[in-house]
Amino acid sequence: MISIQANKGVALLKPDELTVLFFGKTGVGKSSTLNSMFGLNWATDNAVACTKEPQIAYLDRSHYAGFPYQQVRVVDMPGIGESLTDDETYMPHYEEWIPQTHSLVWVTQADTRAYKRDEIFLTKFLPLFQPSLFLIVALNKIDCLGVDEDEKPFNLERGEPSEAQLNRIFEKIEDVYHIFQGVLNGKVSFEKKQIIPHTSVYGWGLDNLKTKIFARG
Repeated sequence: MISIQANKGVALLKPDELTVLFFGKTGVGKSSTLNSMFGLNWATDNAVACTKEPQIAYLDRSHYAGFPYQQVRVVDMPGIGESLTDDETYMPHYEEWIPQTHSLVWVTQADTRAYKRDEIFLTKFLPLFQPSLFLIVALNKIDCLGVDEDEKPFNLERGEPSEAQLNRIFEKIEDVYHIFQGVLNGKVSFEKKQIIPHTSVYGWGLDNLKTKIFARG
């Protein structure tokens, strides 16, 4: 069982601490993903942004054999794109945290064709990325794929996407990869295997996401 102590504070970089930043547009499910993956109880709301400043949780890493860090710190950042005023208000947080982050988990949603805002913000924050940064794209809400087109929904009995959704996931990964790869332009290393589809609602894919975060490769 992972023991977690949630708190807030100023970012202080420690050599024996792995810092994992959860980032992305408002409403894509950053806090929900963290709650489901690590057993947190941070506030979420489908209509109103709840994260107004960085939230920090320290994870017990004692059960990870051979893990090179003494401590794992995950940070839930305020969502981007809520409003122009809020983006400006949150900017000091982004400028403080991104440069000293080891792994950045960029959460976005699968149930959309529009990733223009992801491109805009990724371009904006790219100068803050260190070459050593490990970027993961967490593709949330795969349980919603194809639902509007009357395709078979997420298989609740088996706890996994329907066959139609699985086919869409492969296509979605291709789309997202080309978008992010184009913007990153070699600033940091990025491969398709760093795109992890999941659903924070039903938990499918979260084990893969957690493995990718801790393996960092």
